[in-house]
Amino acid sequence: MRLQGLIDELEGQRPLKWDRKVNTSQIEVVTNEGGARFKINGDSHFSITNPCHSQIAERLERLGKYYHKMETEAPELLVENINTWLKKADKDFFIRGLGESVRALLSDRYRVIDHLDILYCALNELQVHEAEVEECYLSEIELNIKVKSNRLRDFIRHRDDIIVGGLLLTNSETGHKALRIEPRLFRVQCTNGMVIEQFMTRQIHLGNGNNGDEADEDVYLSIRRSIRELFGRFGEIIQALRESTEIKVRSPQKVINNVVEHYHLSEAQKENILIAYGAEPEADMYGIANAVTRAAQTEERWEDSLELERIGGKLISLPAQDFRRLDEAIRMAA
Repeated sequence: MRLQGLIDELEGQRPLKWDRKVNTSQIEVVTNEGGARFKINGDSHFSITNPCHSQIAERLERLGKYYHKMETEAPELLVENINTWLKKADKDFFIRGLGESVRALLSDRYRVIDHLDILYCALNELQVHEAEVEECYLSEIELNIKVKSNRLRDFIRHRDDIIVGGLLLTNSETGHKALRIEPRLFRVQCTNGMVIEQFMTRQIHLGNGNNGDEADEDVYLSIRRSIRELFGRFGEIIQALRESTEIKVRSPQKVINNVVEHYHLSEAQKENILIAYGAEPEADMYGIANAVTRAAQTEERWEDSLELERIGGKLISLPAQDFRRLDEAIRMAA
């Protein structure tokens, strides 16, 4: 999704959003042909999104994995269980809705940090740094924005291997993830990105349940400060990448096998990583990490692609002795 498409989507959602702080005594779950639905203070029924179902299951721990089995095989039993345990809980929740759907069941201390506010705040700071939004992704549970700044350019192995500095901004309006701002590097020659969580900043979505202008201002100032700080650490990150080229690998294929096993990747992903590694000129930590992030381009799902970009960043961030130990363990087991 491009930036303007994201703005149009979020502006269209704005008038449909609603929030309520309620006690469990004010909530009832009913069922009809469309499945379980929320009834709040006797109001009209609201459908429940799949991510919200997961939150209900987490908050009513007694149901556990049994929740999803009841959801598909015995919805009436699910409704009976939810209502029983909600009444016994006797606590306040913060409910977030969109149109006729309930999309989140959250702690009453939840601090609202909405996508559109975050986006406009970030764009103001990014403009100062001549940075541009490369790509956006919006789902029921999260927003991801990839950013790059052509003012941040350097090289690793040689002057033709250009790295462009940037950011990945992540936010969730439904409590599934915290606000995160992480450095993301863009490698020009193979157009792959790498997210380095080691330098991540975050703002947890917790507060007093009553956001005021002062609290909101603190969040926005924190976002702009984090963007400035992470852009300011570009040289430090480049140095870490250069140092990773000095950590050599004796058996790249076995190291890749171990990475695939450790991060529970599929056989298809392993094959794509091995193919990507064939384009790397040196057998070292940097080459392995870039093979993983290059393979991210073959993924169909945004989430899977981003996960490989993160894994590449995690490999780069490993202390040298840990990476070498990984290689040694593989050779000993072979």
